[in-house]
Amino acid sequence: MRFGFLSCPKIACIGRVATITVLFLISPGVLSQPISPDASYLSLQWQQQRFEGLTTYLLFHDNSSNLPYHQHFFYDPFGNSVETFTQISAQARYFLNRRTFVQANLPFALNRRITADTLNMKQNGLADITLGGGYQLYNSLLFNPAARVQHLLTLQAGVQLPSGDFERFSNINEVEPHSMPGTGSVNFAFSGSYRLQLKALQIQTSGSYNLNRKNKYTYRFGNIMQVNLQIQYRQPLFKNIALVPQTGICWLNRYQDYMNNIPTPEYTRAQWLLLNPALGIQAGSVQLQAAWLKPVWSKITGPQPTLKGQWLVNLLYLLPQPKRWQTPAPAKPLRN
Repeated sequence: MRFGFLSCPKIACIGRVATITVLFLISPGVLSQPISPDASYLSLQWQQQRFEGLTTYLLFHDNSSNLPYHQHFFYDPFGNSVETFTQISAQARYFLNRRTFVQANLPFALNRRITADTLNMKQNGLADITLGGGYQLYNSLLFNPAARVQHLLTLQAGVQLPSGDFERFSNINEVEPHSMPGTGSVNFAFSGSYRLQLKALQIQTSGSYNLNRKNKYTYRFGNIMQVNLQIQYRQPLFKNIALVPQTGICWLNRYQDYMNNIPTPEYTRAQWLLLNPALGIQAGSVQLQAAWLKPVWSKITGPQPTLKGQWLVNLLYLLPQPKRWQTPAPAKPLRN
C-alpha cells in the first residue's frame, strides 16, 4: 500500500478507525426528522486506490537475524506502471450506551502493479485488523430532541493490529514493503469531528492522525494527517427511501517512510487536496453509497507514482436501537 486508505464522511461514515463514524439514520415513518446518531451497524465495503506513472519501489533483505542492513531502490525513469490497492472489508460498530461505542474493521487486501503490460506485483491476503472506540462529548439530541439545530462532537481512537502478512520474502530473501497486505507493526489512530445539522442539511468537519510504529525489520510507514470538510443534503423520495448527495474537500499529508531510523531511498512524502463527491440512497435500515476522491492539487517529494483517485462502495445495515434510546418525532400542532 502506498498509504492507508483515505477516509471520507459518508451517509454513514465507515472506514478505517481513523475516520469519524457518525451515523445519519432514517426512520421509515419520519423521513423528514433526524434520528439520534447512537446506532449500531454492520457493513461491507469495497474501495480502491489507483496510482499511475514512474515505476518506483523499494526492496529490502531480511535483517531480523542480525544480518547486515541491505535494501534496493528500483527506479525506471523511462517506464510507467499502474498500481491498484484494493480492500474489501467487513465492519461493525456497537454502542454500549448513548455516548460510548466500540468498532472493528476486518479487511482483505488485493494489491497489483502492471508494468509494460506485464503483471510484476500481485499480493493478496488478510490486512491489518483495526479495533477502536469513541465517545460523544456532546450530542445536543440528548438534551433537546426537538431542536431545529443539532450539534455533535465526537472523539475516537483505535489500534491497528499486525494481522496482515508482511513477511512474504522472495527466493532471494527480498520483500517489497508497499506491496504487502499488512504493515507488520502495531499502529494507532486518533480523530475528532464536529457535526452541525439544520433540518436536512448536514455540515461536518473532522481531523485524524495515524501514528505508525516500526516493525521487527525496522521498517516504519509514514504517519498520515487528514482534515475533511463535508456537506450533504437528504432528500426524501418516498415514504421510506431518501436520496443523499454529498460534496466535500479533503487535505491529506503523508510523511516519509523510515527504515533503520533513516528515511528510505523511496520517496513517500506527499500532500494532496482532494474533492469528494458522493451519492447515497437510504431505504429503511439499509444504506448504499458510492464515493469518489479526486486529487485537484498535490505537492510531491521526489519521483513517485501519481495518485489518480480513490473509489468506494459501501453497503450498510443498521441494527435496531433499544426503544429507550429512540428519539421521538416532534408532535404536530393541533389544528382548530
